[in-house]
Amino acid sequence: MGILKHAPSPEQEAVGVVNISRRRFLQGSAGLVLGLYLAPLTLNGSRAEAQEGAEADFEPNAFVRIATDGTVIVLAKHLEMGQGTYTGLATLVAEELDADWSRVQVEGAPADAERYKNLAFGLQGTGGSTAIANSYEQMRTAGATARAMLVAAAAERWGVAEESISVSQGVVRHADSGREAGFG
Repeated sequence: MGILKHAPSPEQEAVGVVNISRRRFLQGSAGLVLGLYLAPLTLNGSRAEAQEGAEADFEPNAFVRIATDGTVIVLAKHLEMGQGTYTGLATLVAEELDADWSRVQVEGAPADAERYKNLAFGLQGTGGSTAIANSYEQMRTAGATARAMLVAAAAERWGVAEESISVSQGVVRHADSGREAGFG
């Protein structure tokens, strides 16, 4: 079946509605995506150069990034489709990390089928109500690993035993010396 082509209604003409073909829409969309992708290259020389001057975020693994301001960004490999996937995945990481929930954000993971594949399907995708069951251990491990790395770094910097350091609400503390630091 072809696309139904008809003259615009008076209401469509009044508000300037334009009907375009699917092919024209896809061409325009492709141009927009390409333009957005290339913009940092043309404005900044290269993506690496654009990031050189800025302090780097702490990225202990594929699912957790901690910004210099202490914001915890959880990279979710599953899409949010109204079932609370983003909240559930972020909660798993935040609990293991002992993060301040008000400082937790979720971003969709980038396209990387090997790193972010759905363990049930073997490819990067969402469906079948698999998000939490599929990612439960991964997200808990990601949060716990990030926490352990923060504790180890604080222990080394402060010259104290890791066991003497606590983490709560996004703050790493050494009670005996009174030292503390935020995640950032």
